[in-house]
Amino acid sequence: MNKFDVVVVGAGPAGATTAALTAAAGLRTLIIERARFPRHKVCGDCVNPGCWEIFAELGVAERVAKLPFSALRWVDFVPISGRRIRFGLPDRQHPEMGLSRRLLDAVLLERAAESGAEIWFGEPLTRVRPGWEVGTAARQAAGRFLVAADGRNSTVARLLQEFPKVRPERVAWQTHFPAASTPHVALELHPEGYLGIATVDQDQMNVCVVSRPRYAAAFRARASARFRLQEDHPWFSIAPLSRLPIRSTHERLLYVGDAGRVVEPFTGEGILYALKTGSLAAKAILRSVDCGGQAEVWYAHRQEQVYRHRLWINQLARQSVLHPRLASGALDALRLWPEPLRHLTGKVVSA
Repeated sequence: MNKFDVVVVGAGPAGATTAALTAAAGLRTLIIERARFPRHKVCGDCVNPGCWEIFAELGVAERVAKLPFSALRWVDFVPISGRRIRFGLPDRQHPEMGLSRRLLDAVLLERAAESGAEIWFGEPLTRVRPGWEVGTAARQAAGRFLVAADGRNSTVARLLQEFPKVRPERVAWQTHFPAASTPHVALELHPEGYLGIATVDQDQMNVCVVSRPRYAAAFRARASARFRLQEDHPWFSIAPLSRLPIRSTHERLLYVGDAGRVVEPFTGEGILYALKTGSLAAKAILRSVDCGGQAEVWYAHRQEQVYRHRLWINQLARQSVLHPRLASGALDALRLWPEPLRHLTGKVVSA
């Protein structure tokens, strides 16, 4: 059996961050990833300015800065009436960026590999045993610490019977297509739910629709017609959009990113939370190795602090789907007093 200090399940931003930092500190680190990269990932593709702190910590800030991102210039809020409200985004060294996960994930994984992490691609996790012993169909590994970075449908949580019950109240569909557009973000309310637009990678448009399941097909078809997409143009789905956070009782097990707590995928905050919790997990592990103590306890307290003052943004997005006409009426009223929307915009794009 292959033995490691740290086994990370999932190679997205959270897992790659943890692996890069623990491997760089000299810990034998393994990443197990079910997919083969590059792969498409449903995401809002918005990189918050707060991410640059973690990019610097990882030593990849210069690489990320050289990627073909879109520096987003404004955000539009559009109620059902169609009367849009626009706010400019700050013009600064590290702006809110539109950047596809395909490009970002490649940089982060490259850094993890350079730091010494071993990566098993295309190997779904099939078993987990407290200890920690894990396995795929092809091989097994043992680790002192286990980091679950395997997303909102965490296989680790399911195998350990820690996955919470989920109500399928909403579903999201997302796609990319080439488009020439001034870099911006838009959130449009519709009778079915909301539609999000973001310019990414300088020449691509990210479009998502979020609704109750019974409206999803018609909403997606309407969006396809609006943007003149072919009938066979691919759309990708994601669920659940909300569920209870996972708080494990196991020692030396840390849930990071969406595996630990799901956030709305199109508020522009998911990547920020992934990077921050991935970094915190690495710090917790290194602290435990160097000084003793329970890594999971230290991590859980600080993970809670990361989310504490921002979860209301996700509740607003959820309510806009469950009650779109009420949300749209409120948005129309805010045309007369836009300060709450200005505050919301500032919170989302703040570092």
